[in-house]
Amino acid sequence: MASEFKRYRMTRKNVLLLAQAIINVNGEIAWQDYASDEAYQDEHSLTIDEIKNRPEKLERFRSMFTDRMYDTVINDEMQRLEQEV
Repeated sequence: MASEFKRYRMTRKNVLLLAQAIINVNGEIAWQDYASDEAYQDEHSLTIDEIKNRPEKLERFRSMFTDRMYDTVINDEMQRLEQEV
């Protein structure tokens, strides 16, 4: 049963919960940079340690994945993780 949908603010704690939720659901944090005009887009990935320990990586993650906060599966996973913290 899906839990009630919550609107999460992008606080540091919630960004870290979001990163953990993406890893739990997708197995990794990876994306392609479609902003470039290259024939083959650059592949990017981040680890939890990078997000926790490097402020510029945290900001990059925050800007790239804000839309994931409103994905129902991710939202449910974040609520589960939030209860464990």
